Amino acid sequence: MNIPSLYANLLRMISWIAINMVEGLKSIHRASLIKTFESAENVFRQTEMDLMAAAQIKSEVAQRIAHFNFRDAEKEIAVARRAGITLLTFDDEKYPELLKNIPDPPAVLYMRGQFVENEVPVALVGSRKATPYGLNVTQILARDLAKIGVTIVSGLARGVDARAHHAALESGGRTIAVLGSGIDVIYPSEHKMLFEKICRSGAVISEFPMETPPNRDNFPVRNRIISGLSHLVVVVEASDKSGSLITARMAAEQGREVLAVPGSIFNEQSRGCHALIKDGASLVRNWQDVIAELPNRLSNAFLNQKQENEPEHLTEVEKSIIALLSFEQPSHVDEIAEKAGIQSKDLLGTLVNLELKSYITQIPGKNFLRIK
Repeated sequence: MNIPSLYANLLRMISWIAINMVEGLKSIHRASLIKTFESAENVFRQTEMDLMAAAQIKSEVAQRIAHFNFRDAEKEIAVARRAGITLLTFDDEKYPELLKNIPDPPAVLYMRGQFVENEVPVALVGSRKATPYGLNVTQILARDLAKIGVTIVSGLARGVDARAHHAALESGGRTIAVLGSGIDVIYPSEHKMLFEKICRSGAVISEFPMETPPNRDNFPVRNRIISGLSHLVVVVEASDKSGSLITARMAAEQGREVLAVPGSIFNEQSRGCHALIKDGASLVRNWQDVIAELPNRLSNAFLNQKQENEPEHLTEVEKSIIALLSFEQPSHVDEIAEKAGIQSKDLLGTLVNLELKSYITQIPGKNFLRIK
């Protein structure tokens, strides 16, 4: 056993965790300090004046670095490991290469689940108050992309994010959730079951120390990781002030392609997407539009694949029901029954079968949308 080597690795890990825990140290300043002094360990060897000069940080932040209590970092490592959380530091060989190349990469990633070598991540983001149309588009895109092996990246928020994660998992694919809180703080709390499913079939990650609450300021910071992890970012639905537009802006700054889904000109939740398209974002109608914007070596491989599109046997009644449904406007079961000339109680079995065959989806209130 090489004791000096073990000690050096432990010191390295403690230094990375410590610099990530310094209160008030912004990610861009942290990255600047590490680049200037060539390692996290070296940052803690500098004087306060040197720190302030290197990254234009405030004196109180420089003081926190100079007088940091490393026992706090040791405790953080112990707590994370007891909870079964993987700690990936920036210099770890398993740290995602795409993320490593952004201007201000996270010093540390707390992770449950795992990254997969050579996976192709694509971000799907959008409004927390998504319309049925936005949720349906998300369902279709995430499902079709996951089926051909794309990893869906999103933020575990309500609305578009949650639907993207669910659709990827239901398709047997992989998905990555990036949190705006500590990895031991599930937000929103109703997504606990989704959180656990993602851990088993993908990864949940955060750069924030354990027990960090989901403060408002954390989410714009989190968004740079969503875009940084991904080859490109698809905005499904977004208002003028949506946080998804922050993700899109960060994606552009990181050199990532930005794509947007068009919607109704009367829908406030589509204004952000229309603005992105007007500014040059590629318009998305289907999974092929997304794949076409990947680097050539990746897009060609996916486009040459055959999706699992073997037509399932449909009865004449099922075909007639599908023809009555819209991809955009949900229809209530009673409305469908009236148009089809079928009793509502007799129609439910057919609707269940079509849902199992992934032709339709049900939304609250016994309303249905077509998805294939």
